[in-house]
Amino acid sequence: MNSRLLPALIAVLMVVAGACSGVGETGSDTSRRSVVTSFYPLNFIVSEVAGRRVDIDSLTPAGVEPHDLELTASQVQMVSEADLLVYIGEGFQPAVDKLVPEVPNTVDVLTVRPSGARTEDPHIWLDPVQMVAITGIVADALATVDPKSANGYRRNADALIAQLNQLDDSFSQGLSRCDHRTIVTAHESFGHLADRFNLRQVGIGGLDPEQEPSARRLDEVAEIVREAGVNTIFFEALLPEDLADTVARETGTGTAVLDPLESPPKSGDYITAMRSNLEALRAALRCR
Repeated sequence: MNSRLLPALIAVLMVVAGACSGVGETGSDTSRRSVVTSFYPLNFIVSEVAGRRVDIDSLTPAGVEPHDLELTASQVQMVSEADLLVYIGEGFQPAVDKLVPEVPNTVDVLTVRPSGARTEDPHIWLDPVQMVAITGIVADALATVDPKSANGYRRNADALIAQLNQLDDSFSQGLSRCDHRTIVTAHESFGHLADRFNLRQVGIGGLDPEQEPSARRLDEVAEIVREAGVNTIFFEALLPEDLADTVARETGTGTAVLDPLESPPKSGDYITAMRSNLEALRAALRCR
């Protein structure tokens, strides 16, 4: 090769290599965005909407009650370095709330809660319609931190929204004709679901799973069970069964799991676990 041509050839190759190194699948910067979610339902949405375009981490390990989350030093650092934090605010996870000012982009999904909804109850993910709204704001947030992938995020969001609307239809139809509409739960985690599908939630305990009900409250719930013809007392997978068992023994009823989906299900995902909840409700309410 002519030695006088070598420097020019090297320069051309460097320009080409530099151009290629700056282009990813969508023509965007190949540096991947990092997204941190506070617990399972939000991790499910981000994973479905983002696909493989971003690195996703959840702060709450499987099997851990999210209210009790205590962050490690490495998790604190991970949040502070994240491009986006998706969480539920208003004290649902106080350890996460403290880190919100450290992240440049955050989404508190409680902002989608409709006017007049249960303002004291953060369990909005158990209402498929509110999950649709969460999916929309997550897609918008991802598009903000990674604008060149915005179309892909919105396509994925549309696909997930279609599934959530189908889930909502299944609940509406599946719970339309039932012998009664009262559900008795260990704690008041299912208020948004109950409101959406015209059910009456009776919690043995309140919203706080750490708060033990009084003997008077146990008697009140037992009386409601008898009057309403309830045959099943629901307990949650991550919490002890003792409250449900106490009322079940007192009233001669059975117990079953109604999953608040605060942790990944043992199999499947949010959609399949919610469908399992629907079947449990249909059996307890004697729906046709």
